[in-house]
Amino acid sequence: MGIRTGDEYRESLRDGRQVWMHGERVEDVTKHPAFQPMVDAIARMYDMQHEARYQEVMTFQLPSGERASRFYKLPEAPEDLAGIRAMTLALLDEVGGVVDRFGSETATPLFVMYDRRPLLAKYDPRYARSVEHWLQRCQAEDLFMTSGNTDPKGDRSKQPFEQDDPDLYLRVVSERDDGILIRGAKYETGAAYAHVAFVKPTVGQWRPENRDYAVACIVPLNSPGLKHICRAPLLQTAQVFDRPLSSRFDEIDTLMVFEDVLVPWDSVIFCRQPELASLIRHELHRWGAHAYLLRSLAKADLLVGTACLLAEQNRSITSPAVKEQIAHLMVYREAVHAFILASEAAYERTESGLVMPNQSIAYAGRLYTALHYHEMVHVLRNLAGGSAVLIPDERTLRSPETGPSLEKYYRVGATPAEDRLRVLNLAAELTSTSFAGHKQAYQLFAESPPANQAMILYGAYDREASMRRARRIVGLGEPAR
Repeated sequence: MGIRTGDEYRESLRDGRQVWMHGERVEDVTKHPAFQPMVDAIARMYDMQHEARYQEVMTFQLPSGERASRFYKLPEAPEDLAGIRAMTLALLDEVGGVVDRFGSETATPLFVMYDRRPLLAKYDPRYARSVEHWLQRCQAEDLFMTSGNTDPKGDRSKQPFEQDDPDLYLRVVSERDDGILIRGAKYETGAAYAHVAFVKPTVGQWRPENRDYAVACIVPLNSPGLKHICRAPLLQTAQVFDRPLSSRFDEIDTLMVFEDVLVPWDSVIFCRQPELASLIRHELHRWGAHAYLLRSLAKADLLVGTACLLAEQNRSITSPAVKEQIAHLMVYREAVHAFILASEAAYERTESGLVMPNQSIAYAGRLYTALHYHEMVHVLRNLAGGSAVLIPDERTLRSPETGPSLEKYYRVGATPAEDRLRVLNLAAELTSTSFAGHKQAYQLFAESPPANQAMILYGAYDREASMRRARRIVGLGEPAR
C-alpha cells in the first residue's frame, strides 16, 4: 500500500468500529464534531508525507523501494534519532504544537520488542515472529498505532487476581488454536481514530497468580467485541476564536472495553508470561521518553511565544520583572531541548545493536519536564493576569452594540482589540480552561506517573560510577564482590 494520504486515512476509519459518545453509537468518527478536528489534524500529517518539502523528513525507503513513515524506521544509527526529532517537530510545527497522540511514542514499544526478539523466542518462537509481522505491517500499511496502557485500577489494596471482578484488569480468558481471547478494559487517548493499539501489561507485581494478566498484543481497533466508550468533548461546539486549542486539538480519551476479543497468534507478543512481563515492562520507555520530550519541547516553545506576545501587546515587554518571568519559561524550554540533544549525542546500543537515546539522560529529562510543567503554566498565568479569565467571546466582539466598547477597552496603542483577544484566549487555553487542566494532567501521568518514571531513572542511572567518586574522596576501597 505505501504511505497513505489524508483522505485514505479518513476512509480507513469507516471500518465498523464501535465508538460511543454521550451513550450513543457514532456512525462515522470522521464526521462527528467531537472527533473531526483531530481526524483532520492527523489527516494533515498523512498528507505532509506526499509533499516534496517534507518527504525526506517524514518518510524512508523500504528495501522494496516503497516509502514508509519514519515513525516505523528502526533506529539503527544515531542519524535515525535525529530523523525522528526532525519529523516530530515538523509535524508539531505544522499542526499547532499541542498534539500528544499521533503515533510517535506509541510505535516505540514495537522497537523494544523487535530488539528483544531472542528473549521472546526463548518463551515461544511465535512471539518473535509476531513482532516482525507487525513491524512489517505498520511499515507497509502506514498505520496509526496507539497504545493500550492503563487499566481501571479497582481496589488498589488488591492484586488483579484478588479483585471482586477479575475483568477490572485486562486478562487472557482462554487460549485457542487460532489465538487468545482477552477481556477487560484499557484507557487510551485517541483510540477512536487510530488503527491499532499496542496493548501492554501494566501490573507491577508479577506473581504467578497474576499469570492471566501478563499479556501483550496488538489489536485492530475495529475488532469484534471491542467497544470505545469516549469521554465528552471539552467543547460542545467549535469555537476557534474563543478556544483556539480545545476546538481543534481535543484528543478524546477512551475507555476501551474488550469483551472476549479474539487476538490471532500472529498478533500476540506474549501471553501468560509473568516472568517475561517483569523483564520487559520497564524497558518499554527506551525510546518513549525521547518522544515525550520532543512533544514537550513544542509545548514549552508555545508557552514562551504566548508570553512574549502578551508582553508585547500590553507594552510590558521592557519591564525587567516581566523579562525575568519570560526568561524562566525560556530556561525550561532550553532545558527540555538540552535533554533531547544530550540523550541523542550520548546514545547507547541495545542488545541487538539498535541505537537508543542515553537512557539516564532521557529519563531524567522526562521526569524534570513532567514535574515542572505546571510551574511554567503558572508563570504564564501570572503574566496574563486576570484578563485571561475575563475574556468576552467572539459574538460580543462582532456585535454592533457591544463591539465598539470592546474595541475601546481592549485596544492598546496600535494593537486592535481582536488581536489582543486572540492572544488572551490562547493564554487561557494554556493556563485556565479545561483544555489546560487536561494537558497538565497528561504531562504528569501519560504512560507512567512521575513516581514510576523516577524508579525507571533509578534503574538506568550508573550509580556505581557516582559511588566510586564518593569512595575516592573519603578514602574507601572498592567493596568486596
